[in-house]
Amino acid sequence: MFWRFGFNNPSAIDGLLEQEDVTLEEILCDQDIIQEAKSQNPKLIEFLLKKENIAQLIALFFSLDIDKQRLPLIACEILACEIPQLIDAIVIEHVEILEDFWNFLKLPFSPDASYSFQSSYFCKIITIFLTKRALEMLDFIKSKPANLDMILSHLQSSAIMDLLLTLVRLEELPEAKGTVQWLNDNGLLLNLINRLDPDLETEEHCTAQQCICEIIRMSQTSLLESPSIGVNDIILQLTSKEVMEKLVNYMLDSSKPNSTSTLINGVTIIIDIIRHNNSDMDNETAAVVMGYGNQTVRQPMISLVDMLRVLTLHIQDFNHLLLNPKTVPQLMVRESLPIPLGFERLKICELFAELLHCSNMSSLNITKEDEPTPGDLLKLEFVKHKVLPTCTDLFFYFPWNNFLHYVVYDMLHQVFNGQMNKESNRQLALSIFTQGHLTDKIVQAQEKNDIECQKPKGMRLGYMGHLTFISDEVIKLFEGYPEGIISAVKDSIDLDKWHVYCVGQLKETKERDSLPLGEIRQNGMHAIINDDDDDDEEEEEDDDEEEDEDHTEATLRSQMSRFDTSDQSHDTWITRGNEDYLFTETDYAVNENPAGLVVSHQADEEKEDEETTVDWTGGFSDSFTAQPAAGLQASQKHDSPEDDDPFGDFNSSNSTTEPDQTWQDGFSTNFADMDVKEKNLKKETPASA
Repeated sequence: MFWRFGFNNPSAIDGLLEQEDVTLEEILCDQDIIQEAKSQNPKLIEFLLKKENIAQLIALFFSLDIDKQRLPLIACEILACEIPQLIDAIVIEHVEILEDFWNFLKLPFSPDASYSFQSSYFCKIITIFLTKRALEMLDFIKSKPANLDMILSHLQSSAIMDLLLTLVRLEELPEAKGTVQWLNDNGLLLNLINRLDPDLETEEHCTAQQCICEIIRMSQTSLLESPSIGVNDIILQLTSKEVMEKLVNYMLDSSKPNSTSTLINGVTIIIDIIRHNNSDMDNETAAVVMGYGNQTVRQPMISLVDMLRVLTLHIQDFNHLLLNPKTVPQLMVRESLPIPLGFERLKICELFAELLHCSNMSSLNITKEDEPTPGDLLKLEFVKHKVLPTCTDLFFYFPWNNFLHYVVYDMLHQVFNGQMNKESNRQLALSIFTQGHLTDKIVQAQEKNDIECQKPKGMRLGYMGHLTFISDEVIKLFEGYPEGIISAVKDSIDLDKWHVYCVGQLKETKERDSLPLGEIRQNGMHAIINDDDDDDEEEEEDDDEEEDEDHTEATLRSQMSRFDTSDQSHDTWITRGNEDYLFTETDYAVNENPAGLVVSHQADEEKEDEETTVDWTGGFSDSFTAQPAAGLQASQKHDSPEDDDPFGDFNSSNSTTEPDQTWQDGFSTNFADMDVKEKNLKKETPASA
C-alpha cells in the first residue's frame, strides 16, 4: 500500500497506549500529547474518557503550582482542547466530577500567582463547557443558588468577572433565555450595588462599577446595529427608584472614608446608563429591533424617568460639591494655595452634561399639558441652583483643563440649540447670561489672552479654542431670538463690549483659523496669503487678470524681473520665455506683502548675484531679439489662451508654421551660432554684473 511507505507516521503515543499498565502521567509526559489531543487521536480519547483518568486530570488542576506546573498545565490544556467526548463525559455522564471541579470557587480569593493561574484556567474550561453544552451547564449552575454567591466571592479576579459576564451574555442564545432573570432573582445587582458602600475599599468600588457598566453595555438600546441582549430585569431594577436612591445616598455620604471613590464610580454608572439608552425617537414606545434569523422581536426602550426624578431632587447636593469638593489636600488649605479641579468635580460636570442630554429625550418629555415633564423639572432645578453659572466659572478658572472645557461647551451647546419656545429652555439659557455673565467673561478672557501673548515666549490660553466655539453659539442664539433673549439680558451684560469683541478679535481669530497652512502670513509666520477681498478688488481693476498663482510662481517672477532691471540691453531668452508663463501673476505678492518677506528675499538674492562674475545668459543676446522690460506688462494683457504655455515666446502668433516645428527650427539655428566658451562669456558679461 502507498500509505505504508510514509505520510502517515505512527505516533509514539500510540505505542504507549498499547501497553497494558500505562499511566496517565506517562501519557502526559509525551511531547506530542497536546497535538494529539487537539487532533483528537481516537486511542488517546478512549484512554482519557476513563473515569479515573478524568478525575486525575481534575486533581492535577488543583495541584497547579507556579514552580512545578508542567503536568498540571498539560492537564488543563487537555481539558480546554474542546474534545466533545470529554466534555460530554464531564458535564453529562460524571456530574460529580464537575462538582469537584466547581468546588474551586469554595477556595478563598488570593492575590498569589498560583491562584491567578488556577482562576484563569478554571474560567477558560468552564467557558468552553458553557459554549459546547450551554443548557446542561446552566442547569448545573442554577441547581444551587449558592453557586452565584461562590462566583461573586471571587469577583475581584478579572477571570471570574469574565465568567460572570459570559453567563449574562448567554441570554442572546434562544436555549439560554431566562439566565439574566435568574441572576437578578438571586441578588446579582443588589450584591454589586452593596459593593459601592463608601465604607468598603476602593477596589470593591471599581470591581462593582466595571461589572455593572459591562452589563449596561451588553443591554444597550441606542445602537440598533450593535449586539445587545435588550431590556432585561437587571437594567430595569438598576434604573428603579429604590436602587437609584440607594446609589445616590452612597455617592453623597461625605462622612465615610471612601465616599469620593463611591461618588466617582456611581457617576460613571449613571453616565453609562444614559449614553447606552439614549434615543430621540418621536414615538413614546420607541423600540429596538433584535433579529434572530428571519424573526424580528421588538422590545420597549428602558424608561429613565425614575432615575431622572431621583437625581433632580439632589441637584443642589451635587452643585454644592462643585463649590466645596470633598477631596482637598490639607497642605493647600494651610498654605492658601489654589485648589485643583480634581477628578471628583470633573465627573460631576460630566454628570450634569449627561443629565441635560437625558432631559431632552423625547420619551421623557411626554406628559399631560398642565404638568411639567421630568426634563423641565430638571432644567428648572439647574436654574434655581445656578448650575450652569457654576460650571462656566470653573471653565474660566481652569484655563488649561481641556477635559473640563469640552464638557462645559457640550452643556452650553445643548442649551443654546434648544427650543426657546419652551419656558424651561428659555430660563436655562437666560441664567447663563443673567447669573453667569457669560459674554462679559468671554471678553475678559480675550483680554487676558492678549496680555499673555504679548509676554516673552507667551502663548494663547488653553480655553481659547473652545471659547471661539462658545462665541459662535452665542451669536447664533442672539440672531435666532433677538427679542426673546437679547431684550431679557441687555441689562445684565455689556452688549457694546460684546459687539466690539465680535467684530474685532473674534472675526480676526476666525479669519486666521480659516486659512490653510503654508507659505506666508501677515505675522511673519509661514502660511498662505489668501485674501478674497483683495482678489475681488484686483479683478475689478483689471478684468484680464486671472486668479492668483501660488507663491512659488510669484517668487520666480520676481527673480525674472531682476534680470530685466539689471541690464536692459542684455534681455535674454530665459526672461522672455518666462513672461508668458507668468503673465497671470498679480503684483501684490511682491509689492503689497505686509510682512515684506518676498522683498527681503529678493534683496538677499540680488546680493548673491553681485558676487557672481559670469553672466550665463550673455551668449544668447545675439541670437534672440531683445525685449524691453515693459514687454512684461504687455504680455500680461495678451488675450490668447495659448499664453499659458511656458514656451509661448518661441511660437509666433502670425506664423502658419506648426508651433513645434517653429520652435525646433529657431532653436537649432540659434545654437549653431553659439559660442559659450568661458572667455567669450567673460567678454560679454555686463559691467553691472
